[in-house]
Amino acid sequence: MSQKLTIVVTCTDRKSLSVPEQRMLRSLPGSPPAVSTWTQRIDSAVRVVPLRTLYQGDAWSQLPRLEEASRVAGFEPTTYVASAGLGLRPVSSVAPAYGATFTPNQPDSIRGSVEQQRVWWDGLNEWNGSRGEVPEGNPTLFVLSQRYADVLAPLVAKSAVASSVLVIGGSNAVAPSLRLPADARLRSAVGGTLGALNMRTAVAWMERLTEPAIDSPRARASWNTWAEGARRDEQYRRTPLGDDEVLEAVRLIRTEQPAISRTRALRMLRDNGFACEQKRFAHLFESARGGAS
Repeated sequence: MSQKLTIVVTCTDRKSLSVPEQRMLRSLPGSPPAVSTWTQRIDSAVRVVPLRTLYQGDAWSQLPRLEEASRVAGFEPTTYVASAGLGLRPVSSVAPAYGATFTPNQPDSIRGSVEQQRVWWDGLNEWNGSRGEVPEGNPTLFVLSQRYADVLAPLVAKSAVASSVLVIGGSNAVAPSLRLPADARLRSAVGGTLGALNMRTAVAWMERLTEPAIDSPRARASWNTWAEGARRDEQYRRTPLGDDEVLEAVRLIRTEQPAISRTRALRMLRDNGFACEQKRFAHLFESARGGAS
């Protein structure tokens, strides 16, 4: 019989459905906005899809690989999504498209300190009935960005009391013994963009497990031996773009993702091998947005 495994991954800003303005966090009144106002807007949506098909992008595309690798390692995985707009939900549940994130300095960021964001997180989980808890007693693999790890650190610590826990990526809010930081020098070995490094690192970790133990001294030693030979320092040689080329790239990105933030759009441009200075990009991004309205 396979060992049950809980996998917790973060949501993505890229969605398979267009996000209407009323379900972008920036449209909510109040600072901070009321969780109840937000959840009413989520509940009133007509079109919903399974979370597995709602989220998109390079990082999300690695989820099937991660789940399959866990099965090969002897686990029976159940996946949950940590979402700043929905709380903690099984990937099999349904929801509408929305725009909300814990990542700072985005148009749809949950404003305030980590403590204030945790209050928002708790409110979402009271609304969705999950109480922000994963199944007790199962080993849990968290794949988290820095800010999401900051917000979910109490859940990680609580889960580690009952069973084994490993956080891929994460932040210093997580105990070092529970964490495997993602290493950018392994990007060429795991493939993909830097934005997908956490998920691809999780896949690489799981593919190297030889027993259904989420973390063990043997697994750490094996990983360290592999990583030592796989690390490469990368020098990024991006192709500079003229103003017209940047404007066209922004228009194409916004056609596919109308609600995308400026920071995310610049990251996509750079991940595709193109160069543009941040201040110049900010000006051109606003120009392209104005021209499309």
